[in-house]
Amino acid sequence: HCTLKLMGNITWTKLKHLDMKVHAVTLIHLMVGRVPAGADRCTVAMEMEDTFVQNLKHAAGVLLKEGILGLIEPINIRITDPQYFLDSPHQAAVVLQRVAHPSIRMQMLSELQYLSHIHIAQVPDRHEPDSDGELSFSNLFKLLEELDYQDYIGWEYKPQRSTEACLDWLRRYWSSRN
Repeated sequence: HCTLKLMGNITWTKLKHLDMKVHAVTLIHLMVGRVPAGADRCTVAMEMEDTFVQNLKHAAGVLLKEGILGLIEPINIRITDPQYFLDSPHQAAVVLQRVAHPSIRMQMLSELQYLSHIHIAQVPDRHEPDSDGELSFSNLFKLLEELDYQDYIGWEYKPQRSTEACLDWLRRYWSSRN
């Protein structure tokens, strides 16, 4: 039996129908900021990174006192937001190495040592995991188990159906695990 930790914008009323344990966790997504309009990314990169690292170091102490885990997330600038500054797992790992504090982690599969939270959605249209698309979430979860991933998985998708219907994939997956 394994515990799958999940996060999402789902009410307890809708989630309580699932036959699983629900763990509460306190996480906060710390936004990095956007490259200013008209600015050259390469020209402002070092200053933006330095500012982000300073801000994260300050936040780390506050978060530690409150028992909150701060998460940074690299975002694909070709698809999601071309101005978002943190655009690769490698760049996020460099930032995390500079911050060097256990209260600041990353939301990504690569650089597993820094990973504490994964967002899932189907590719290419960011719909629920069992919608038509390119990803097999059964294979992803199997990989995460093989890597001994013990942290959180969040749903971040554009639903095409009701929340209850969207959770059918999770019920099926959970049933297959027992």
